[in-house]
Amino acid sequence: MTKYIRFDDDFLDRLRSTADLPMLIGREMELKRAGQSLVACCPFHQEKTPSFHVSPQKNTYRCWGCGARGDAIEWLRKRHHMSFHEAVVHLAGVCGIKLPVDDRDSEDDKAQRKHLATFYQVLKEAARVFSRGLVKSPTARAYLKGKRGLTDATIERFGLGVVAKGVVDLMASSTTGYDALLASGLAAQRDDGEIYDRFRHRIMFPIHNESGNLIGFAGRSIIEKPDKTPKYINSPETEIFHKGRELYALHLAKPTIRSERVAVIVEGYLDVISLHQAGDERAVAPMGTTLTNLQVRRLLVHADTIVFAFDGDVAGRKAALTAAAVMLDEMKDGKSARFLFLPENEDPDSFVRSHGIEAWHAQTEQAVPLSAVLTDYVAHNLDRNVPESQVKAAEKAKAILARIQHAELFGRAMKAKLEEIIGVALDSTKIPIASCDPTESKHDTQRRKRLCC
Repeated sequence: MTKYIRFDDDFLDRLRSTADLPMLIGREMELKRAGQSLVACCPFHQEKTPSFHVSPQKNTYRCWGCGARGDAIEWLRKRHHMSFHEAVVHLAGVCGIKLPVDDRDSEDDKAQRKHLATFYQVLKEAARVFSRGLVKSPTARAYLKGKRGLTDATIERFGLGVVAKGVVDLMASSTTGYDALLASGLAAQRDDGEIYDRFRHRIMFPIHNESGNLIGFAGRSIIEKPDKTPKYINSPETEIFHKGRELYALHLAKPTIRSERVAVIVEGYLDVISLHQAGDERAVAPMGTTLTNLQVRRLLVHADTIVFAFDGDVAGRKAALTAAAVMLDEMKDGKSARFLFLPENEDPDSFVRSHGIEAWHAQTEQAVPLSAVLTDYVAHNLDRNVPESQVKAAEKAKAILARIQHAELFGRAMKAKLEEIIGVALDSTKIPIASCDPTESKHDTQRRKRLCC
């Protein structure tokens, strides 16, 4: 667990003055020169006229619309939902400033460390129990090593394990206690007060945050034909685990992603594990839920290109449009996305095991650009000889263009391409301006439905 260092004022002042705030913000959104300031559409609220100003002289930002303001540390806290400590550590890394060595913890620091240590300790102990359980489960070993072809080294690297009847009673009888088990998501409580194991008869996949801390689990049923049991379940939302924020195996994939500037998003945990074992360590996956803006935004800090891998069926195409909508929200000039549609009845796991890593790399290199996915969507069922058909296509195009808020050149190029395909000029003054808030919200969901339907 990361130590909570006390940062003195001199260190924080040096960090704030060293940080290049325009560069930091410019990595995520397009800033335009306006006098002595740089301006953009505010990322923290919905607006039509840019009111978000960045001052290179003062190294601060301020929105005259919603009042958001601050320095580089505050930007990271608000934009990326970081704690103060996380923001300072991250910014120091960006600036190349060595963190101070300070063993003096405030009372609040000590309380926070002790509180979080309880979560991490409980989850680590559970992971050890699950790991030992794998030795006792021939069914799970046959599935992982026989059916999925995973090696002992891969199983150990990803910390895979097995839970049979549960760990609650075992761990509660030690020093853990039921409250910690409930808070960490290992246990759940029925309406009548009975406490029970959330995970039973499952292969367990430990989930880590970007820093490598164990924060939760995913469990796959080892019962072949469960009646009402879902195949996969995740830990619930806790103080340290938020499904919409985390990406599976990002802590392992980040070095390769940062080196190659390319990330690969797949759908399943085993897809990620198989690809890493085969040699593609760029692979990550959402937490079994719909891809969120925050997940894409976090990846784009490390990567210039995201490759999305989907099944080639109708469901895969629909999922691709959903991902495209999220990508448009976060797109800025210099970033890109490609979409890989696998053959029918194939997923990344089965494909790389059947065809090998070279064939997989060839597939990712030949993946379809985001622009092509969007133009195919607009052109679907388009008849340029029928005005009504052109109008319908134009409405699709407007919904696409309305989402492009931070990539001016890409937006212009897409507009020109879509006008060429439809055969109708798209009057930008009549395009509804989408929300500038890229965080996942009800408004985001509604806009995505307009694009994907």
